Amino acid sequence: MWRKCKTCLKVESRCNEDVWNAASNEELSRKNAAKLYLAELCRAHIPVINRLIKGYRLATYDYFAFEVSPWDIPKWYIEHDGNLISSTLLSYREWDGKPLIKPKDLSGKPEVYSLIEADDLRNQISFVPTPGELELLDSINLMERGDYSGAVRRITTAIEVILEAVAGKAMEVAKGKQAAEKFLKDTRMHFDERLKSYQKLTGRQVSGALLQTLKETRALRHQIVHGGYRIGPSERMRAQKAVDTGRWLFNWFENDQTRRDIREKRIAYRSLGRDLVAGVFRPKITVDGVVLSPI
Repeated sequence: MWRKCKTCLKVESRCNEDVWNAASNEELSRKNAAKLYLAELCRAHIPVINRLIKGYRLATYDYFAFEVSPWDIPKWYIEHDGNLISSTLLSYREWDGKPLIKPKDLSGKPEVYSLIEADDLRNQISFVPTPGELELLDSINLMERGDYSGAVRRITTAIEVILEAVAGKAMEVAKGKQAAEKFLKDTRMHFDERLKSYQKLTGRQVSGALLQTLKETRALRHQIVHGGYRIGPSERMRAQKAVDTGRWLFNWFENDQTRRDIREKRIAYRSLGRDLVAGVFRPKITVDGVVLSPI
């Protein structure tokens, strides 16, 4: 059904004829591989669409227009000679009901997907989050919604907030409240000094690999905030690495096994419907159009 004031965008593109034929083929293995290719072909056009949207926004300052991601435009149709093949970039967005989960031993009746029961949720309403935990949650959510630059900014903020909390607490235990307040004031713009002091006060040492990734994430955040850099769909895994590593670092600073278990257990279960196949092919925009090549 046509919707007034909603845009339907049609993009002319080219596709390998054998891929099209395989997608229409009844042989399951070829059909699935071809559909994966077609999904990546659709995904590869998102930067082109965003270039159009960006131009429109700059020209009009329309309050309601925004750049899109697979979350915003998950459903595509590929048309050729009057025939259509549908392609879904994000399976979660086409669910009309909760999926059924088979038991681990594959026997018994499948259960309806559920992360928490109503009574348990009621008991969690008044839970007070750890400093920075809401920023951590935001970064995870922004990853799924396609705001990769926003996800990197939020995860960096989450780490800075929890470090301030735990470093201030460690200093207060060691030297008193007044010394802790002075320490936080003096190191407000010195993240590395806070981290070094925290490790010295507590005797805990974060791994070198996590610190290196944190350094890369903070440098990337600097590019985003001060250089106007925007992370596109083709660099999605770069942002995912920053968010995942940031979550592990948050666990380390928080040092709470119960909260760690909530974040780290059942990840595969929570990942149902996620956009996990991005990056199988590397898209490149050339003067001749969008070109896909296997990574």
